[in-house]
Amino acid sequence: MQADKYQDYMYNLVKRVIDEIGPRPACSEAERKLGRLLADEWRPVCDRVDTESFTCRPGAFLGFIPLSVLLYFASVVLYWFYPFAAFVLAALGLSMVAFEFVRYREFVDFLFRREQGENVVGTIRPRGEARRRVIVSAHQDSAYEFRLWRLFGNAAIPLMGLAILGMLTAFAGSLAKTIAYLGGLDDATAFMVLGIVMAAFSPVVAPFIFFLSDRSVPGAMDDMAGIAVVAAVGKFLGDTKSSGGFYPENTEVVLLATSSEEAGLRGAKRYVKKHMAELMATPTYAIFVEETADERYLTAATAELCTGARHDRGLVEMARKVAAGHGWPIALKPIPLGASDASAFSKRGVPSTCLFSQDSTRLVPNYHTRDDTLEHVRPEALSVTLQMVIEMIQEIDSA
Repeated sequence: MQADKYQDYMYNLVKRVIDEIGPRPACSEAERKLGRLLADEWRPVCDRVDTESFTCRPGAFLGFIPLSVLLYFASVVLYWFYPFAAFVLAALGLSMVAFEFVRYREFVDFLFRREQGENVVGTIRPRGEARRRVIVSAHQDSAYEFRLWRLFGNAAIPLMGLAILGMLTAFAGSLAKTIAYLGGLDDATAFMVLGIVMAAFSPVVAPFIFFLSDRSVPGAMDDMAGIAVVAAVGKFLGDTKSSGGFYPENTEVVLLATSSEEAGLRGAKRYVKKHMAELMATPTYAIFVEETADERYLTAATAELCTGARHDRGLVEMARKVAAGHGWPIALKPIPLGASDASAFSKRGVPSTCLFSQDSTRLVPNYHTRDDTLEHVRPEALSVTLQMVIEMIQEIDSA
């Protein structure tokens, strides 16, 4: 397998970054340091390497959670005295969850500090005329630790569901009481019971004020391993251009290391916005590499439920075909919670999919926790993912 040659390179690149740079919060100097390292890695194999700066407010994504929790408690108290005010606050808190966390919109970003991120872009031209383009991408930043996920493991997901249910109860209860009072109805017993139910959710909602740590995780699986695969694509094409073997005839390959994916896909969104005209002018396909850990859980994402993104059926089928050619099991399924940078592209009409290889049937202990370290990344997962990407580029180039 061609990719086996680059297994040590990928594994050592992940180790080097974890050891020498460490955690890389969105828009941090550590993230920029990784960007400079990648630019140096890519210059020998790329025709052009650019660093594209942008601004965003990374603290908004998930940083809104304590404010949303406080709004919930304020609505529970105001319910007894001013139900309409309680309804307004509950609606605002719930909207933050819906738009920022579920739909990845920049809803309350204006409340947070503006910072600078940097996407790193390496362009590899084909031998002939560029008639199409393939973007291979992963993100540079690592997440801030999700305290509750580390403490509660798989139980954190139903806990999160109950907390959202509590916020929905506060919203619906205060709305019902407001409508009843405006209509001249006053069933004190019913509204007392409803208020008690709202308050009963407090012990579940309260811990979420501490949901996000101020400590960023190492990010070996998510997503330094993905970055290593992207870098190895460049290394592979640099080798084959000079020594023979597959090299694109009419397909431009773009290596894209995004910033601020863990801050709500901000880097990918800024890239798409800036390059939309050229993405539409030349047929473009995007392959995103996320959470590369265990090739036995190889998956091609068909959609992302939170953002509503539907990924390209052709690319997903292509991934299935490549995996089948090697006898590798591959799942074709949507991402149920959270989102990847592929969403930013698919939502704007750029055919995309996301390749990942971790067990998504449960909350693995190294996902967004301090345990996201190198020992959880199987070297074989790096090779398998790289081979998938190489052969998908070949398929697109031969189309």
